[in-house]
Amino acid sequence: MGTFEEMAASACGALLGGREVSDPDYVLVRTTEDLERFSDDIHDDRDYPIVGLTLRSNSHEPVLRAGDIRGVVGPGVRIYLLTNDELLFDLQELLSSRLRLWSGAIRVWWPGVSAASSPADHPVVVGLEGEDYTVTLEEFAHEFDLSRPRVRSRMRVSEDARAFLERELAEAQEQHRRTHERLRDAQIECHRLRSRAEAAEAGQAAP
Repeated sequence: MGTFEEMAASACGALLGGREVSDPDYVLVRTTEDLERFSDDIHDDRDYPIVGLTLRSNSHEPVLRAGDIRGVVGPGVRIYLLTNDELLFDLQELLSSRLRLWSGAIRVWWPGVSAASSPADHPVVVGLEGEDYTVTLEEFAHEFDLSRPRVRSRMRVSEDARAFLERELAEAQEQHRRTHERLRDAQIECHRLRSRAEAAEAGQAAP
């Protein structure tokens, strides 16, 4: 296969298991060469997300239709469709198990993919068997929006601020606990000294 445009054009007439895909707007990954181009695209210096898609379990239909995916991610985003489990296994070797894609799932790879990337930054949604299609679509839209780099950076700032405040609160509570213990010990010592003084006075007053 040649360029991405040629791959996309060939997808329009592609058949999967004797049935046509529900939406032809995919880049089909069918060969090792296709897979390498896919991996290169993920690791490339880019400013747009990439969507990886597989088929639903025991089905010839993709987890989500391309038109619905585009309604979430917008135009111009490449949607790769992988239907071969062997290629999915090979993709794990190229991306690492942390960022892999498996059958029955859809994943978004945002820019900046590396070996140190957190899987949470590149969300994956599983199309559960028997799950309503709209539920899967809503979950994908939710994960996509929350994982946007700008949103993610703001969330991290908020999380860092919250973690800082939680540490400050924990330190204040610990300081309060120690102060309370010192005050209690001082009261006990004061009570002990008062008791001794009273006992001494009582002894001196005795005939």
